[in-house]
Amino acid sequence: MGERDRQEFLEAAAKASQARREEWGAAVAALTRMAMFDIIPAFAALPAMDKFAFFGYCSSNKGKIGEVSYNRIAFARCVVLNAEIKDYGIPLEQVNDGREYLGCTRLDDKGVQEYIDKALTAAGAAILNKEKGTDYARSGLPDANCCGRVGVAWSVVLVGQRREKPGASLISNLAAAAHYMLARYHVCMAKAREWQMNWVTEGYDAQKRATIAGGDRELKSMALTANRPFPPDYAITEWAKKGSADGEVDRKRCNSLADQPWIVPIVNKKEWGFE
Repeated sequence: MGERDRQEFLEAAAKASQARREEWGAAVAALTRMAMFDIIPAFAALPAMDKFAFFGYCSSNKGKIGEVSYNRIAFARCVVLNAEIKDYGIPLEQVNDGREYLGCTRLDDKGVQEYIDKALTAAGAAILNKEKGTDYARSGLPDANCCGRVGVAWSVVLVGQRREKPGASLISNLAAAAHYMLARYHVCMAKAREWQMNWVTEGYDAQKRATIAGGDRELKSMALTANRPFPPDYAITEWAKKGSADGEVDRKRCNSLADQPWIVPIVNKKEWGFE
C-alpha cells in the first residue's frame, strides 16, 4: 500500500511540475494519506526544485491543507532537507519515524530515564570500588555522592558506552541520557549557571545545523571517533535542559558555596565542540 501511494504522489508531483503552475493539490492529497515512514522517503524522492515548489504550495495553502497535515509535511521536509528532528507537535510515533530515517533509534522518555537511573547506580558502585576514571570523584569534589557521582555517570558510564560501541552514538535514549548528565554535572559543579548551560546546549545545536547546512549531513567533521554525532533533535535538547535544572537542585544541596561564572563559560571541548 505504501509503495503504491508513494508512486501516486510522485506521478502527481511530476504532472504539477511539468504544468509549471500550482497544480499540486493531487500530490498533497496523495502524500497526506500516507504514514510518516512513507511520507519522508516520498518527499525525499522529489527532484530538488520540485521539493521547493511543492512545499511552497503547501505553505501558501496551509488553511486548505489543514494544520495537522501541514505539520506532518513540514516535519518530513525538515528531516529530509535539514537532517533535523524539530518539534511540529506531531505524535511521538511519527517523530520516531524521522529519527529512524536519519539512522537513529526510536526514543521514549521511560527508556531515557532508565539509562539515567542505571548510570547513576553504576557510577556509585564504580566510585566505591575505585574503578578507572573515578579518581576525580573522590578528590576535592564537594560530595562524591552528588556532583562526583553525576560526573562519573556521564563521562565513564554513558559517554564510555557511546564511544566504545560502534553505532552507540545514534541510540536515542542513550544520547538523551548523556546530554542530560553532562548538563547536570556542569551545573552541579558550578562550571555553568543553569541558564548558561542551556545557552551552550542551544549553541551546540546551532553548530550542528551550520555544519549540516555546509554539506556535512552526518556531522563527520564534528565527530571525535568513528561514531558520528547525534543529529540536532529537540527532544535531546529538552533532556539536556532537564539536566541543567536537576543540576541546579544538586548544586544548592551539596555545592552552594561554589562561585558561579558570570560570563558564559567554555564547556567541554571534547564532547561539545566549545573551548
